[in-house]
Amino acid sequence: MTSEAYVPKRYESLENPFAHKPPRKRSRRGSGFCGCLRCCCCCFSFCRCCICTIFIIIILLVGIGLALFYFIKPKVPSYDIEHINVKSFDIRKESKVYTDVVIVVKADNPNEEIGLDYLENEVGIMYVGSQLSSGQIPPFLQPGKNTTTVTVELKGENEFSVEMQNHFMEDQEKGNIPLLITVKLPIRIVINDLIHLRKVVVNLNCSVVIDKLEVNKSPKILDKVFSYGIEF
Repeated sequence: MTSEAYVPKRYESLENPFAHKPPRKRSRRGSGFCGCLRCCCCCFSFCRCCICTIFIIIILLVGIGLALFYFIKPKVPSYDIEHINVKSFDIRKESKVYTDVVIVVKADNPNEEIGLDYLENEVGIMYVGSQLSSGQIPPFLQPGKNTTTVTVELKGENEFSVEMQNHFMEDQEKGNIPLLITVKLPIRIVINDLIHLRKVVVNLNCSVVIDKLEVNKSPKILDKVFSYGIEF
């Protein structure tokens, strides 16, 4: 009788219910969309707040402007050329002309609460489209309800062709010389000597007709026409 060796049977190991299980990985599907949605909502809210703030600021500025206009009642200043004096008018051989002209300008500010701060500017005299001389009005601060007379000296040496000289001699003989005085004048508005507003640029053209243009003489102003333009 043969004896067989005892071999224990193998059993599959049962899973321990108390064993530690690795955490399941969460699916990230859709998380990017949610993040973008939240970002878009934040941006929309921020833009809406900015638009509301800008709108409120605009309303306040318009209200302040209307209040100032109502209480101050601004009026347009006026300007006039009272006198012209020719110190030098020398036609030279090189088809050039040297001129030295003094102009007396009257500036009238009718506003009570508004001052006018005249800044660096440009003034010129032209004849038949050609520049004769240039200079500037001395910068100054004009208070409200004030009339100021300003002396402006304009000098220059410029081209003066033979054709233009002949044209000038004809006008001189007729006693009818047309000149164009151009002014580019930056002005800063001052309210009650406290509030300084942004500057504006006044472009002033004055078409003047005089009877003669001779040295050390004051020509008679026959006609003058003003035109204005404002740059903000």
